[in-house]
Amino acid sequence: MKRIGIFYNPKLFKSIQKLKERVEFLQKNGYIISLLESQKRKRLQGISYVEDFTKENIELLIVLGGDGTILLASKLVLKENIPLLGFNHGKLGFLSECEKHEFEPVFSEIQKGAYEIEERMVIECITVSNSGKKNFALNDCVLYKGKYPKMLTFKILDDNEYLFDIEADGIIVSTPTGSTGYNISAGGSIVFPNTNVLLLTPINPHNQFVKPFIFSAEKKLSIQYIKGNEKIYVAIDGENVETMKKYEQIAIEKSSYTSKFIKLPDKTFAKIVREKFID
Repeated sequence: MKRIGIFYNPKLFKSIQKLKERVEFLQKNGYIISLLESQKRKRLQGISYVEDFTKENIELLIVLGGDGTILLASKLVLKENIPLLGFNHGKLGFLSECEKHEFEPVFSEIQKGAYEIEERMVIECITVSNSGKKNFALNDCVLYKGKYPKMLTFKILDDNEYLFDIEADGIIVSTPTGSTGYNISAGGSIVFPNTNVLLLTPINPHNQFVKPFIFSAEKKLSIQYIKGNEKIYVAIDGENVETMKKYEQIAIEKSSYTSKFIKLPDKTFAKIVREKFID
């Protein structure tokens, strides 16, 4: 694993020095480095610049930033089967395997082959009656009302079988990876990343007895927007991608694609939960 791509959050790397230090460290250890043309920086020597990251030009993508940067990076290599390794330069950084100060010791372990590649579920979200566009989410798909005040009503179907209606400010459908994101803030459960489930969590439900639901990931969820504002928003991994009008429907199911992450032996999920949420 000698061909490495770097994707970074430009807001956190306004100064070239931090990025330059990481690039030079990798080069000294025999790694060939590629950056996207869109992230080209002066004063970086011996770098290959590419339009896209593909398995022909890199074997590993290093992500320097916070969780949002990792979510963006995951889309860049989703269909290329390229693993990610995140270094947290943000705040919570739950998706990052390592903290920024661990950069050099972590690569000592990688050179020894002391790692595994962990696969994370991705969901496909298709607005059936609107654009028909397919979006991929590593974390979650959120339907919400934005700045408008009305309570929203959704009809929930499981493999086209009607289950129930939910009145709420919105709905979160998350992957196990996304369970520690917006889902947990809305009262949903934390589940281990290798769990094969989909989580549906209402946002501020009107009925206090309506609780989060957990479905088998082999199911296909359909959510129809049936009452409320003229339009609502569809956010994929925290980014608004489109709107839905009344009686339009979105279908959500497990994708055949998975996101790959480098996993180090001392970075267990239980340990990360303790460090980020409890300790």
